[in-house]
Amino acid sequence: MKNGNEPSPGKPTEEIISDLQDFATYAEMVMGVLGHRVFEPLIRDESYRSKPETALLKETTLYLERKSRKSNTLLKASCVQTSEGFVVKQGSMIETIDSKSIPIGIEEKRREFILNKKISDDGILQTDVKFNSPSYAAVFVVGGHTNGLTDWRTAEGKTLKDIEKSEIQ
Repeated sequence: MKNGNEPSPGKPTEEIISDLQDFATYAEMVMGVLGHRVFEPLIRDESYRSKPETALLKETTLYLERKSRKSNTLLKASCVQTSEGFVVKQGSMIETIDSKSIPIGIEEKRREFILNKKISDDGILQTDVKFNSPSYAAVFVVGGHTNGLTDWRTAEGKTLKDIEKSEIQ
């Protein structure tokens, strides 16, 4: 949750500050052990990738570009494949008209994002959003059924399906 206000810190003692920092550290640790990544960003920055202990974690940026038949707009979206799933990135162009075949869960998520202005009136995504599958990420973008394995591509044009095939062999 983002808070646009900067609260006054008051006048806590060094002892209280230390206790609060310990509490925050323990909360992060417990949530991480339970598998909840609430204190980690959806997409890690470049400095994270340059650390030797995390060099093996590869985050792949993928792109989806398609002319929408419903609104006649060119949809351009980017997505990062992480160890947690697929994150459609802020600034992606999202179809604002749902098709009748859209899965109910994605339809509700899209409606919530539009109502909360996380998707602007002209279809621009205002925040990153994570999905468990490439197809759900693609469905969120195009507003109807689609195959994420063939829609998401690298900058070189290689499909996610081709990438997964080459990693298996």
